[in-house]
Amino acid sequence: MMKKKTICFLTTGDITSIATMKRALGMANPLAAMGWEVSVIAMDCAENRQRASIECGSDIAVHYYQPAGAKDEVAQKTKILNTIKPNYIYFCAFGFRNWIRKSALQFKPEMIIEHSELQSGIPDNKGLKKILAHFIEGLSVKYADKLICASKYLEDFYARKAKQLFKRNMPILYSPYAYSTEVIDAPKLYLDELSAKYKNNTVLIYMGTMTRNYGLFTMLEAVEMAAKKTPDIKLLLLGRGRHLEEAKTYVKEKNLEQYVEFLGYAPETMLSSYFELADAFISPLNDTVQDWARCPSKIYMYIPFHKPVFTCKIGEPKEIFGDDGYYFDNNEPATLASLITTLAEGELKSVSLDVTEHSWQKRSEDFSNWILQKEQVYA
Repeated sequence: MMKKKTICFLTTGDITSIATMKRALGMANPLAAMGWEVSVIAMDCAENRQRASIECGSDIAVHYYQPAGAKDEVAQKTKILNTIKPNYIYFCAFGFRNWIRKSALQFKPEMIIEHSELQSGIPDNKGLKKILAHFIEGLSVKYADKLICASKYLEDFYARKAKQLFKRNMPILYSPYAYSTEVIDAPKLYLDELSAKYKNNTVLIYMGTMTRNYGLFTMLEAVEMAAKKTPDIKLLLLGRGRHLEEAKTYVKEKNLEQYVEFLGYAPETMLSSYFELADAFISPLNDTVQDWARCPSKIYMYIPFHKPVFTCKIGEPKEIFGDDGYYFDNNEPATLASLITTLAEGELKSVSLDVTEHSWQKRSEDFSNWILQKEQVYA
């Protein structure tokens, strides 16, 4: 018997801090346009509601659960799932808040689990956290019918894991993050104001978590070096994080206030203006298992603006840009400073990239074709 194309994306948390929800919102409209009946289960908060209203068409059913402890969150999700009964449940992240007991479901869906990072490969996860990470990674293979991996490293990792757990034929799709046309096409309401404010500057933008291991101090040191040669540079840091105050102290001590601005979390309505303003983006990565495995979602937001992305020849940036990227070593601030000064002097060579390969439309087409060829589903 052939199945209908009904899918529910199961998300957790607030989109401003958990990137995995971007997959659900990015793929919802394209899949609906291809004849899929799409639902999303999301936590009820202002940020999630706002993003869903921007990115989801009227034919996408968004179901909200109330913030709660893990056990109650799972109970709320189970109740919603038993109401809508999708043929496919897409877990945008798998963990104790997103682990639905199959015996609690009154129907038999296909379980699709996405992996976008490797928790067991994060150095900060030690002791019990590391043991639990290994447990969840193994459990996901046993539990799932299909896996989505957002990086090449994860694709290889889970292919090996599936063989070890006697699921040699586990279907795995490599599907990185992508860019959202809704964010790109959003009205650039603040562009004139920002352009006037920074009209004499070469503007560099970093958006993400303000932590040392994400290259925060590499960027600050690089700006300190570059400013000696090209003093019109301005680094705009969008986001929050545990080393934010330490970074602010560094900027003050080194007299870098005229070159660095800490802007905090930027509302979605402002992103298109900031991204259009930018002369270049910075996306630092480290040569570690953690960074090879994770899929840096921000890079996919940057590339449709056709500006240089200063990043590292690691993992997904290497997949996107190949040998032609604007690469620096995250342990060597001078290598980033060199890129910044070359840009400020107007001597940076352009790199061509077919950005349509990295749209949610393309990811959705690949996903739908993958499902349709694997099973008998109504076309």
